[in-house]
Amino acid sequence: MFHSAKPRWTARTIAASLFLSLLLHVLLFLVLWYWPARTPSPTLSIESTRITLDTCVLDSPSSTLLPERELPADLIGSNVETTLAPQLEQPPPKAASGEQRAARESKASFSPLATRHSPLFPVPATAASVVYVLDRSVSMGIDRKLDFARGELIASLRQLPPAVRFQVIDYNDFAESLIVDGRKDLLPAEPAIVDKAVSFLQSLEAAGASRHFAALCLAVDLHADVIFFLTDADDLTPEVISAITQRNRGSVIHTIELTRRRASQPDGPLARLARDNRGTYRRVMLGD
Repeated sequence: MFHSAKPRWTARTIAASLFLSLLLHVLLFLVLWYWPARTPSPTLSIESTRITLDTCVLDSPSSTLLPERELPADLIGSNVETTLAPQLEQPPPKAASGEQRAARESKASFSPLATRHSPLFPVPATAASVVYVLDRSVSMGIDRKLDFARGELIASLRQLPPAVRFQVIDYNDFAESLIVDGRKDLLPAEPAIVDKAVSFLQSLEAAGASRHFAALCLAVDLHADVIFFLTDADDLTPEVISAITQRNRGSVIHTIELTRRRASQPDGPLARLARDNRGTYRRVMLGD
């Protein structure tokens, strides 16, 4: 009996074929994977650009700064919008004639610039008490506004007669008064107390937001003759203006805005607050 001859290597042949096919596919995959791409790289070209920065640098607080022009005496008590360009003190003008001196002396007690100190805080010679309200929010750190205001305030304090009483209120998210020997009311402008106020001012840093209402409440509750309210944010609401005006018991409130804005706002919130409280509004331009 004859048996059919079946090759015993059939399985081996199939396995070898599969292995060879797999090896060829792997080699093909590797060739395609490592084959360098021929796509052209995009060309990046940057045109040259020239940037010019205009820098306005204020001198140190020790420099004496003057407003661009004086306020006429007949505008006292009305709403005044004045643009100030900080500049170095100029040489004193030539001596005026006798008639001119007499006319000036007759107006001295009413002119806000006929003062004993800094033109940024023109305390009238007849004022017996003054409160400075200073915004020290984070935006006051821009353009060195806080440094500028601090230098002018220190100059004003150092020239107050000892008989004049004063207080300094700084604010951002919170308002705080100057406390000397446990007192936070109106303080006599004695040299030792003024020195403590100066140290307090020099320690202030710009931070936080501007919460005007609490600071203004502290100021009007002291019942000073004059209040100077300095900020770089002309954003008081009508409700705040009305509440402060009703709360005020006779203080003259002068408002000072430090700004880069060139457009005047004679009917803005700060101007209305000053007008409603027999004061003046002044807009001080800092920077370019």
